[in-house]
Amino acid sequence: MCKTTFEYLPHCPPTPKNTDPDARSAVLLENLGDLESWKGNHKTGYIYLEKARHLYEEEANDNGIASVLRKQATVAYRDSNFVEVMKAAPAALEKCRSLEDDIGIAYALFWIGLLETNVVDAIRNLQESLEIFRARGNSVGVAKCLHVLGERYRREGLAEKALKILEEAVDVASHCGDSLGEVNALTILGVTHIDLNHTDEAISAFQRALDIVKNIGWKPGLSTCLSRMGWAKLRQGIHAEAEELLRESVLVGRSSDAGWRLGQALYFSGMCFRAQDRPKEAIAALEESCSAFQNIPLHFHPNLADAAALLADCKSTLGHKQEALPWYDTAIAEWRKGGHRNEAGISECLAAKNAILADMRRRDQGSLHCETSS
Repeated sequence: MCKTTFEYLPHCPPTPKNTDPDARSAVLLENLGDLESWKGNHKTGYIYLEKARHLYEEEANDNGIASVLRKQATVAYRDSNFVEVMKAAPAALEKCRSLEDDIGIAYALFWIGLLETNVVDAIRNLQESLEIFRARGNSVGVAKCLHVLGERYRREGLAEKALKILEEAVDVASHCGDSLGEVNALTILGVTHIDLNHTDEAISAFQRALDIVKNIGWKPGLSTCLSRMGWAKLRQGIHAEAEELLRESVLVGRSSDAGWRLGQALYFSGMCFRAQDRPKEAIAALEESCSAFQNIPLHFHPNLADAAALLADCKSTLGHKQEALPWYDTAIAEWRKGGHRNEAGISECLAAKNAILADMRRRDQGSLHCETSS
């Protein structure tokens, strides 16, 4: 916990006795931004950081500007504002390179690698960041890079490779006392175990992460851990327990100003309701999930594609065929933005859409035939 506190909570130096009480302090604003973000008030935190950056610019304080840019990338990511992340991170990289600030460079490369859509470029940036963190003995940075590298390899279908990297990420974070890093790595480790059909190992990882977030009081992390645990229970067919975990995850997600986490919890809730043959409740959850994902500025959102496809299926099941069509289109469009990574999903949506359209044409022809006969 001490490492988590040192790395993530703000540190504000004592105010000199002769300071004008009405004077605006860039350092104070920067730390207020940190604090508000830690509390879950990401938009407020970002505003404080923006004010701090302007003051640092007036002072021509390049170190302060670089520090704020790095923090803006962090806060924007917590707020699911990925467009702002990709504005702040390259600016931070440029500033840190000019200052020869290796740790700053490593963090900027990390954020760029995290959101880079090109896999090769992403891994290259993350590897460079990892090498710098290792060379400087920055264990928190090492754990962050390993966690994201593991997730990248998992997404590429290299689950076994991802597993080893994520296990190292968990170990590094645990040994250095980085609780947030440990939670993040454990969560993706659990997801990777799910990919490998290791459900018991996944639940063990999710439970360990859940225990940590409850101990440190990290609401956004709590929402994610609850939703992942609910998802794992759903896969086991334990619907009542899964539903309760997901209900709690949604409640926490609503109160923690974390759009992506809320969208994910609602998506899993929709899956849970559908598995229990409760399509109306599934549709309500999935519509809100899609809305949450649509409000996140991102070029390609696989989560939106998944939620939209499931929503379309649920509407089709209830006989709302025409309402299902635009959601199939949404899913197809999102997956295609990602470079056809989910060919199976696209094919299924196209087949379902074509079946609906064919049925609608038959109905129209039948109606026309009846009118002609009469």
